[in-house]
Amino acid sequence: MNGKTITLCGSNTIIQNEKAIIENLELTGNESQDRLLIQECIDKNKLKSDILYNGNSVYPFEEIIKAYRKLQKSGTLDGLTEEMYHFFIYACEGIAHYNLQGFRSYYNNSFRNLENELLSQKYLETRFSDRDRIFKELKIGKYYNERAYINIDKIPLNKLKSIIENCGWKAQINTDNYLKLSKDINANISYSFEIDIFSYDVSRVIRNLNYISNSFDTESYIDQMVMERERQEKTPTISEIVSAANVIKHSLNEFSSDVLYKCRLEVELNKNTYDTNTVDEEYNLEICG
Repeated sequence: MNGKTITLCGSNTIIQNEKAIIENLELTGNESQDRLLIQECIDKNKLKSDILYNGNSVYPFEEIIKAYRKLQKSGTLDGLTEEMYHFFIYACEGIAHYNLQGFRSYYNNSFRNLENELLSQKYLETRFSDRDRIFKELKIGKYYNERAYINIDKIPLNKLKSIIENCGWKAQINTDNYLKLSKDINANISYSFEIDIFSYDVSRVIRNLNYISNSFDTESYIDQMVMERERQEKTPTISEIVSAANVIKHSLNEFSSDVLYKCRLEVELNKNTYDTNTVDEEYNLEICG
């Protein structure tokens, strides 16, 4: 079509039906524009063929976004499909590791590890307009740094409380403008602290979480707990206190990072709900034309 080779791969029945749909597209021979037209056609008609433009795959937009967000919410690679596996190793230039199971194992079954090690890299190929549109929406590759500018401060306190609890901590909003956070460390020890929420915004809460994490001193905590352990309802052993101190330090280090990540994801999943005072440009043909 217009000097370009469009290849459809799949069962013969599907190919014959979808070939007619592709042939009705007003392709121009401009690869950037044509790829976006085919991508929109795939989404609109829910095409099942694997479609290549001059030998390179054209990826569906809606299906990839939906599958990616599902993995983000789970935090694991348990739900990684063959289609998304192929997207990561071909479109995102990941290492195949022989099979899907090996890919999961390499990233310790952690979606965050996959993002940090692969999807945050600026070198990821975006010269194909269909891929670039996906990367822009997901804020990966050269767009990864844009995540830092997602406005999370519109998230209401009750939603933040839910996110905190989803991170494995208990959250209680006190009437005196304090947010009490607590976590059971072992059978005899729990750890808690409070954050002033009189001037509430999510960024301020996360800054306080970072401060508490950075200022937590395991030795001081152990000394204090040893001095006070006889006065506690459930008297912990020395070994329990030492173990708890290390667990608390590790938990605090992860806590602020997890809350920030989930807050950003909350905004991305519900863009119409949160007025972030920023307007994303509509991805159109002129961008890559």
